Amino acid sequence: MIKKIIMPSGGQTTDEMLIQKWNFKQGDPVKRGDTLFEIETDKASLPVESFTDGILLAILYNEGEMVKTGEIVAYIGDPGDKIPEGPEKPMLGPEEKKIETSVIQDKEVVPVIITGVAQQIKDLKITASPLAKNMARIENVSLEEIANFYSKNLIKKADIDNFIREKQIPGDGGFYLIDTTSMRRTIARRMKESVLTSPHYIVSVDVDMYEIIRLRKKLNEYLKDSEIKITYNDILMKIAAKAIEAFPMINSSYQDDTIKVYRDINFGLAVGLDKGLIVPVVKQVNKKSIREIAAANNRNINAAKTGRLQESDITGGTITLSNLGMYGIDKFTAVINQPESCILAVGGIIEKPVVKNHQIVIRDMMNITGSFDHRIIDGTLGASFLNGVRELLEDPYLLFFNPERYLSEK
Repeated sequence: MIKKIIMPSGGQTTDEMLIQKWNFKQGDPVKRGDTLFEIETDKASLPVESFTDGILLAILYNEGEMVKTGEIVAYIGDPGDKIPEGPEKPMLGPEEKKIETSVIQDKEVVPVIITGVAQQIKDLKITASPLAKNMARIENVSLEEIANFYSKNLIKKADIDNFIREKQIPGDGGFYLIDTTSMRRTIARRMKESVLTSPHYIVSVDVDMYEIIRLRKKLNEYLKDSEIKITYNDILMKIAAKAIEAFPMINSSYQDDTIKVYRDINFGLAVGLDKGLIVPVVKQVNKKSIREIAAANNRNINAAKTGRLQESDITGGTITLSNLGMYGIDKFTAVINQPESCILAVGGIIEKPVVKNHQIVIRDMMNITGSFDHRIIDGTLGASFLNGVRELLEDPYLLFFNPERYLSEK
């Protein structure tokens, strides 16, 4: 029986994904759970698994092609099954690529850095794969330039790679080029989008972590027979979520000249990988126990490092936490993860001299720096929220005395 492989949802911010890589060829046997292909959304690279056993009868989209959510990508069935006929996209052979075509009239050909071509190609019909076209846009080169440079009208990704290398201005050899991965390009695009879209402002506090260090030690003593251990990130999420209950506008986004305030607090945690950064999300932190938060973070981090995150694991975030304390950093600022309105940047716990009761003492201090979207969160609100986080961290017993009321009345 023939089964359709459908392009999954890319989340709230995109309805079209790029097929990065096929792990099977047409005619290969596949099993349920095999990673058929990998896609790139606007947030990350994700695997798409087969939900059934059978033969990969047809691949309808090849590597480098953009596919909309809900489109049929492939068919799986038994040997001898026939592919349905109809308006669906026809099957492509293993070497065929979908191409986009544009006709370039003579007056539109404006060579910028072409020097070695005797004459331009007139009325040139240029064909290029979507991947090549997208790469040309990213590298800020035109398909006309490449077509004229190589005197050819079929442009592939390799042509753009070679063109960029060959047109480098000679220098002293003091640098080299690295091809960017799809994840790096996604990070670059989203960080630029955030800075251009959201007017950031920064608020910072230093926190005395004496009570939290004691609390974490005690919690892990209770969990000594469990595989789950409580981290500072788990505690920070729990306490920040409690502070948000007093300042709900922190948990919001600015969309189409309206402010969307979320009832659930879904906390993203920035996880650094060798090839880039990804932000898995713990859903409904405000409704979870500290142990449940720890278990969810542990699962997400392991899945991120092994490439097993699902689309649902990295979407739906309403606020993000980034912690660089383990790298010896005591203070930094972070870029807001759009479309959220706040990100908390956490440094390491460091012994510092501070004044307590008119005496200089050594305390375990930690810096938290909040980046806020000024379209939604005014300075007094951001400052009040961050100060509330500090108060709960320095006196976590307030959690048992309705702290949202206590903090909002301060």
